[in-house]
Amino acid sequence: MLAADKLLLESRIARGAVYLKWKEFGLYHLNLTTVGTQAAVMAGFSMTALIEFAPSPDADRALLFLFWTSNMVSLACNILCVATTTMLSVYGSSLSTRGAAGSMNRAVDGLYVLRRRVFGLFLAGVVSVLVACVFGVWIIFGGVEATLLTALLVATIGLLIRARIHVASLFRFAANDATSLDDLRGVAAPRV
Repeated sequence: MLAADKLLLESRIARGAVYLKWKEFGLYHLNLTTVGTQAAVMAGFSMTALIEFAPSPDADRALLFLFWTSNMVSLACNILCVATTTMLSVYGSSLSTRGAAGSMNRAVDGLYVLRRRVFGLFLAGVVSVLVACVFGVWIIFGGVEATLLTALLVATIGLLIRARIHVASLFRFAANDATSLDDLRGVAAPRV
């Protein structure tokens, strides 16, 4: 009877560990797909600029080059972000639900590690679309108007970076403070 109770307790602990890891996977998955969706919207802005922006034939070639370069950087970063989040969603979900013992941990760890790359691509895409706007206003207006609009866009970039730093500091926690299933491994040795 004691052996059966021990097995029952071990299976409950293992099930709980899997459930906790599944919740963690769901959190990362939701965050990454949200960022991927927003990157797709930003890529749409860059594509629209490719199609709709028609500068005058006598526009400064250096400004045009810088505009198109920053627009292409935005498009590339956002498409890479969308593609990366899609691959993480598909492969991560597949590994976590259909993989061998320990696959849930691998899937969660993989999403956690690659989240910085996804966030970096998204931030680079957003900043580069704003930089493209700076060059666009110089192509269209020049002079005082472009100076004022550039100041506004540079302030927006600064506020965006400041907000990112502020939000990250509000929600930062030490890695050793994170919830870990290592405490449970000694009890029932679940492999999730």
